Amino acid sequence: MNIAASAKLQARVVFALIVQRIRTQHAGSRAGYIWAILEPIIWIFVLKFAIRGKDNNHPPIGTSYEVFYATGVVIARGWRTTSQSVARAVRKRTKSALLFRIDAAYAAWLLNTATSAVAMLLILFILGLFGYDVMPNSPLICIAAFLAAALFSFGFGLMLALLLTAAPGISHFQHIIMLVIFITSGFSMIIDRVAPQLRQVLLWNPLVHCIEWFREGFYKGYVCANLDLFYLFSVSITFILCGLAGERVTRHHFNRAPIR
Repeated sequence: MNIAASAKLQARVVFALIVQRIRTQHAGSRAGYIWAILEPIIWIFVLKFAIRGKDNNHPPIGTSYEVFYATGVVIARGWRTTSQSVARAVRKRTKSALLFRIDAAYAAWLLNTATSAVAMLLILFILGLFGYDVMPNSPLICIAAFLAAALFSFGFGLMLALLLTAAPGISHFQHIIMLVIFITSGFSMIIDRVAPQLRQVLLWNPLVHCIEWFREGFYKGYVCANLDLFYLFSVSITFILCGLAGERVTRHHFNRAPIR
């Protein structure tokens, strides 16, 4: 089988797995999938309610806190759900010996990335209906930043699966680690305006660079002085290569690994 035929076969397998995940994850209910899109939207407005005391103040950039939070929290939340889904897919037992866990990881990644993209579009559309300015200054930069976040999510998910297999005890701290990365992603702040000592710590979080890059494309005239795309892509590619190599080398361990 040549490379083109092999790629075509794998694409068909991944597509079938995506359809299967939609059916099984939401029990065949369209309402279940719709809820997976609406839930982050509700989360955005809960955040707005939590900071309602700041209604009279202007956000760090832009004209509304709703849009400012939407440009950050959806990306951060998308990373969390996508990476966790990828890690579970890699470590999940399969009944068929012909089905590689990496195919399931691809399916989980694509489905969750698409869900996050739809959630972002719906949030901006709803905010636009209420009169907020939701038109990005540079849609291409926003798309590139969103895809960069998706790339990092995939790599992080693969690395998480590898670490949980090599050191199962990490599972006890998994949710704490994910929460810390999520909170320090910068969705509620502008990294350039953070105290220098704290900023140097936060900049180690690749999600900060994803969100800042997205906001550079969204807000006209906004430039993040601390944005480091080389660091973002270096970490993402390193995680992906290490994760793929680890899945290949320890495939028999993944076969016996418990579902997380």
